[in-house]
Amino acid sequence: MSTCSHRWSMTDICSGYLVVEGCPHCGGRSSFFSTAPVPPIDEYREGAHYWEYLGSFQAVRFNLRCDQCERVVLLDDMMGLMLSTCDDPACKVGGLVRSSGRHTSVYVALCADTTHTTGKCVSDEGIAALSEYFNQNLKGGRKRIVVVPCKMCSRVDNCKGIVIADAGLTEFY
Repeated sequence: MSTCSHRWSMTDICSGYLVVEGCPHCGGRSSFFSTAPVPPIDEYREGAHYWEYLGSFQAVRFNLRCDQCERVVLLDDMMGLMLSTCDDPACKVGGLVRSSGRHTSVYVALCADTTHTTGKCVSDEGIAALSEYFNQNLKGGRKRIVVVPCKMCSRVDNCKGIVIADAGLTEFY
């Protein structure tokens, strides 16, 4: 157990695209991060799945490093971050956005398997470090950032928000 009061910095910053694919046969969704100059739009078969391009968003990936103890939290399970504007009453994230008030921003950490059939999402360690990172420079106590995993969305396909594409993420709010 670390006694460090972490002071996080972004490291290994990489700009690219969050590419979303879907299988019309099973309804599955898959996302990946691409650093190609143009997002790939290839359709392909993989076992019983036929993956089709559904869309892409400019995005940024990074890891977090503590400036004090040099601990690194790898965020390789996060394909991108989205500032949520969800208003779906049936969605936990939408409920959080509505109940948090105007001084709170809710960020959704997006994983590769947004249908969560594998049971995996962005790690609890990653969510905790992201929350600490975004809140560490806030002054006055009124503003707050909440980071949640995309598994909290009732359906990521219908989730409204802005995918963060700028490495200056802390300047966004």
